[in-house]
Formats: sequence, C-alpha cells, structure tokens
Amino acid sequence: MVRLLNAGEAMTASTTPPADDDLVFICGALRSGTTLLRLMINDHPALSNPGEMDFLFERPALKGGVPDMAAYARELRFNRVFTKLGLSLDPDLRYEEQIRALVSSLRTPGKRLSINIHRHFDRIPVIFPEARFVHMLRDPRDVAKSSIGMGWAGNVYHGVDHWIASERDFERLSALVPTARIHTLRYEDLLRAPETELARLCGFLGVAFDPAMLDYPSHTTYGAPDASLIDQWRRELGASDIALVEGKLGGMLATRRYEPSGERPRTPGAFESLRLSQANRIGRIAFSARRNGVFLTLFDLVARRSPWPALRDFSRRRIARNELRFLK
Repeated sequence: MVRLLNAGEAMTASTTPPADDDLVFICGALRSGTTLLRLMINDHPALSNPGEMDFLFERPALKGGVPDMAAYARELRFNRVFTKLGLSLDPDLRYEEQIRALVSSLRTPGKRLSINIHRHFDRIPVIFPEARFVHMLRDPRDVAKSSIGMGWAGNVYHGVDHWIASERDFERLSALVPTARIHTLRYEDLLRAPETELARLCGFLGVAFDPAMLDYPSHTTYGAPDASLIDQWRRELGASDIALVEGKLGGMLATRRYEPSGERPRTPGAFESLRLSQANRIGRIAFSARRNGVFLTLFDLVARRSPWPALRDFSRRRIARNELRFLK
C-alpha cells in the first residue's frame, strides 16, 4: 500500500541518496518578487527556472488509503503552468515518484534547476530531502496592496492573508532543514543593490555572478530594478488600512525586520469584519468580470454551486485558458 511519508520519516529514513541534491526551490508569497527573480535566474548561462509550480506539492486526496492519482491528473488539466509547459503524468507512478519524474523532466543539461513555490514549503523535504531553498521576502504591506491589483483580494486586510500563510509554511520548513541550506533574499535589497544581492545568491547556488542576469528587460515586460517600488504602501494606503493590516500581522512584521508604520494596530469588530469580507468578495468578482467578461464570471459563480461536474469543468477550462494570457 502506498502512503505519503510525513516530514519526520522523510528526514530520518535510510534510503538511496537522492539524485536531486543540487535542486533549489525559490520560496515566497505571491507578489513577493519570485517572478522577477526567475527572470534573472533564467538569464544566467548555468541556471534555469521554468516558473511557479505549486501543483507539485498540492498532494492528491487519498482513495482507499493511497493518493488518488486519477483525481490529481484531472485537477492538473486546469493548471495553466502544467498546460503551458506541456507536462504529462505517468499513470504507473505513485505520487512521490511522479513528482520526482516531473522535476527531472524540467532539467536542462548543464544547468542547475530552480523552481518557484508559493506554499506548502514544508512538504518539499518529504520528497527532496537534500534540496536547497531561497526564501524570497517582501514587506507584507506592499504584498497586500499588490494582491488587489491581481484580483486575489478586494482589500488589503484580506490581501495580506496569503503572505501570512506562506510565511507560516516557511517557518515549518525552517524547522526541518539545516540553516546552511536556506538563503534569504529580501525584495527590497534586490531592488536597491541588484548586483550585490545576485552575487550573494550565486555564491549560495555555487555559480559565479553573470551580468546577463540583469538583461531580462530586453526580452520581457519587466523593467530594470527600481527602488521607487519599495514602500509603496506608505504612499498609497490610508491610515485605517495600515492599522488593520498591521493588527492582523501581529509580531510577524517585527520578526522579519520590517519597521512598523507608527499607526496603532487594530482588529476589526464583528460588523467591520463582515463589511471587509463582503468588500473582498465583491472586489474579486469585479476583477474577474474585467478580466474574463461579465458572462463568464457569472457563469462560473453558478457553475461552482452546480451539482454537475461537467458544468464546473467547462467553466474552469474557459477561465484557465484566459489565464494563460497573463502567465509571465
């Protein structure tokens, strides 16, 4: 019977040494600068990064005590990265073997592979116990503001939630691996001193810094590192929003060495919490209507509550196809 190992078993089990001891995972919340870093890495002649692949560690549900790989395969049909890269699953492999096979297929001869992950970091050592990790860190107040522009939240109070979840995941990962295999890279430092920070990163990766890592603006939609993008929250968020976000963050701001605003952190009451929740939902629906059209957005809302799987799948396929246009 196949089962998923827990982290403790994976770290102590006596097994054949893994072939992926040079593998690197770029770990950070969405909107923390992981895409920018991927573009820089990909321009290095000795490095490669095919993009964000959270689906690798979205473990399938169990069926009869074992991972349901058929359900996992069905779910991946709606994943825009899996689709764009033309990946496929081997039906004869169990989950852990399948993930290793997928990662192996992403390798480029002569280049060290890195992969972007935004959540479930603590699951990585279960399958790749010798991997190394880059912790990409950005001020959560800027992440919260940026999340609204991506349609993931309707306000900054809810926009900071995924940053909190990602950082909690990284705390769990940090308890599982030696500190020597973790390199922290702050988005703000990368924008202020890109060559210095990239040289430090390259040292961690075991390669020499190459100036080509800063050539990405010539062939992507991303501009050169711009320090004016730091602390946008100071200019664009109101005092009330800042107080709410810092109240939700609690001590996480200080432990990651980000200075408080000076506003008094606060927690919303029951009525305000309801208002914020409703505004969050409305904001997300409005964003979807602008991106996918009103008809598809309304159709998707109905399909999600439908008892017919075919209807839900049709809606998800249409939206996934639209999302491919925005994949960088």
